[in-house]
Amino acid sequence: MKGLLGLSLLMLVACGSSIVNNAQDDPEQNELFTQIKEAINKAQENHDYRLMYTLGRNPVIPGFESKKFAELKIQCGVKPIVGTGDVVKSLKDKQARRLKYQFAVQYNNTIYELCQSARHK
Repeated sequence: MKGLLGLSLLMLVACGSSIVNNAQDDPEQNELFTQIKEAINKAQENHDYRLMYTLGRNPVIPGFESKKFAELKIQCGVKPIVGTGDVVKSLKDKQARRLKYQFAVQYNNTIYELCQSARHK
């Protein structure tokens, strides 16, 4: 299990290299990277490999935009990202949505691999 955790964190770093590279320069990115690691650790502890998706008229699974939502929902399950609906009222809302989307892309890339590993056991 610890090996799997190490592997998933390695994948997270590989997939999120831009976050890692910018983390030193941008405290916001550093905070995001820390939150992603914590969320993945919690998901592993709970064996919760559901993918995050945006709310709204056209739900999207960040990082898997070109894949079919219904298929991913069946494979891994999904959970909504609160505050990602269609209505954006201010620049602050737009920035918050962007951060949530970035978080979900990195999170989903790692969780998808864990989901696939769990399905094939």
